Amino acid sequence: MRAVSQWRSYRLASLAATLLAAALLLAGPASGARATPGLTVGFSLDPALTAGTSATRAPWITRALGVGAGMVRMDVDWAEVAPARRPRGFRASNPASRGYNWSSVDGPVRDLRARGLQVLLTIETAPTWAEGPDRPRGVRPGTWRPNPTQLALFAEAAARRYSGRFRDPSDRRTFLPRVRYWQGWDEPNLSYYLGPQWTHGFTPASPAIYRQMENAFYGAVKGVSSSNFVVLAGTAPYGDPPGGSRMQPVTFYQSLFCLSASTLTPIHCSDPKIYFDAIDHHPYGIGGPLQPAINTDDVAVPDIHKITRVLRAAEHAGRVLPRGSKAVWVTEISWDSDPPDPNGVPIEQQARWYEQAMYVLWRQGVDTVLWLQIVDAPPIPNYASTYQSGLFYLDGSPKPSATAIRFPFVTDRIDSSHVQAWGRAPTGGVLTLEVQRAGQWAVIARLRVRTHEVVFTKLPLRGAAVLRAQIGGQTSLTWSQGA
Repeated sequence: MRAVSQWRSYRLASLAATLLAAALLLAGPASGARATPGLTVGFSLDPALTAGTSATRAPWITRALGVGAGMVRMDVDWAEVAPARRPRGFRASNPASRGYNWSSVDGPVRDLRARGLQVLLTIETAPTWAEGPDRPRGVRPGTWRPNPTQLALFAEAAARRYSGRFRDPSDRRTFLPRVRYWQGWDEPNLSYYLGPQWTHGFTPASPAIYRQMENAFYGAVKGVSSSNFVVLAGTAPYGDPPGGSRMQPVTFYQSLFCLSASTLTPIHCSDPKIYFDAIDHHPYGIGGPLQPAINTDDVAVPDIHKITRVLRAAEHAGRVLPRGSKAVWVTEISWDSDPPDPNGVPIEQQARWYEQAMYVLWRQGVDTVLWLQIVDAPPIPNYASTYQSGLFYLDGSPKPSATAIRFPFVTDRIDSSHVQAWGRAPTGGVLTLEVQRAGQWAVIARLRVRTHEVVFTKLPLRGAAVLRAQIGGQTSLTWSQGA
């Protein structure tokens, strides 16, 4: 989501929202942690991790690992890597073909993978020669009816280059790293990224365009290695009435999977099936992580179930391939903080919302959450046009949200005598859950956990209380639980 102006009003509105603490998370007798789904966390589209030089990236990669990140998402600008005009003999599927320039991709991929971070490469923005004809004036270059065949050829070239078997141009004795995770396009329900959104005024167009793109992309990436993992393009959270520049995400998915809006049963489409391994959404919220979207077909943090409902219906109808239950990812989410942004949410609230959002998403089946970004952006030209959503200030000092991501811990009241405790362990060992009593911390549960294991356990607790978790000398933020 690089179009800052499109979303700034939504994200700044969070200042006016109040945290609905009574709705959150913890429960009953400390019977021990049970096996739970895992949660991968990381960062998305942050120049500190994916641009600059190896020297400038290194400290931020260290900080990302320090807060428990396992993945970084970065853009591959197709129009930047590919030649503006194809030279004689150009072979689009050959990553070494004359005309390609991968310099903006090789370095970050090399550095991130060398430190053990997985990389999700998101390919977007077509060169002019790979767009559909007659792009209207005012439409952003690279977004008008991208050619699925040309997208597939470029995806094949990228997957071959980062297959682990392509010699590194900087050192022919070695190979460029393997990248397993791939994503074709970004926010296809926005005209900023894919057009047209509608035809004849009110008929969805972008879902069918994207379905062809995705199927071609999937075939190309899997053709290089069947073990590659393909993530559907992440959808933006809010839309307009039919005919607008943004399609509501639920409407987009219903059309993408060729399902009736009212019954979620199959309707006729040409080539209705679509191939992918995980679905993705960007649930930026107007308010905190408990604030649902106002409109039925928009999707904020607590509304992910609206998308998974459509997804499961499509799986049941055989519209999603290969068969099986698809993973659910969130590859962009954030709130700006104050400081430094005077229009952001208070710094402590940002931390609470970050760890609470992780829990709310996890409870809805999300297994990967990537934050935008790890560090605040320089306010150039001002705060209103940049992101101040980092876990770290520009000078590298941590915000409370760094602790919230590294060691999230939240509770949710189940009934008058029990709460549900949820967290993600920053290291392995014995995790203690503690409650504050008469100014002292008392242990109410001990659980043996592995590094980055998700803990979900029931605790006995009456009335209001302040709780925290500890392990290996590390302490979570405190969580205030209502009665």
